[in-house]
Amino acid sequence: MIKMVCAIAVAGFMVSGCSSQKSTTPEEAQYQRVLAAAHTCADEVREKTIALVANGAPTRTRWTTADYVTKDATGKEHRRSVEYRTSTILDNGSEGSAWKKCMQDDDALVPELTFTR
Repeated sequence: MIKMVCAIAVAGFMVSGCSSQKSTTPEEAQYQRVLAAAHTCADEVREKTIALVANGAPTRTRWTTADYVTKDATGKEHRRSVEYRTSTILDNGSEGSAWKKCMQDDDALVPELTFTR
């Protein structure tokens, strides 16, 4: 009988613990979406560049980060980073344009992103 009560108590604890996950704010959800898209787009630029270089095309590429800047209710600025990649062969004279186009296609080129050199 005691073993059954203990088993039920443990099962109840596990169910309540698993179901009480912390909810994500809309702002955090947007950042996570942009972060995932940035990673995917950086990989896409890298893979396309590698394929072109393998065929003999000269290029320069740079892996860096872009800032994701938000302000809280008090006006305090918060900066986080996302991946950002450039490739001269894909960017056609406009640094980062291939990555930005990919982000735009994923609806992830948001105003919170800032770029520094």
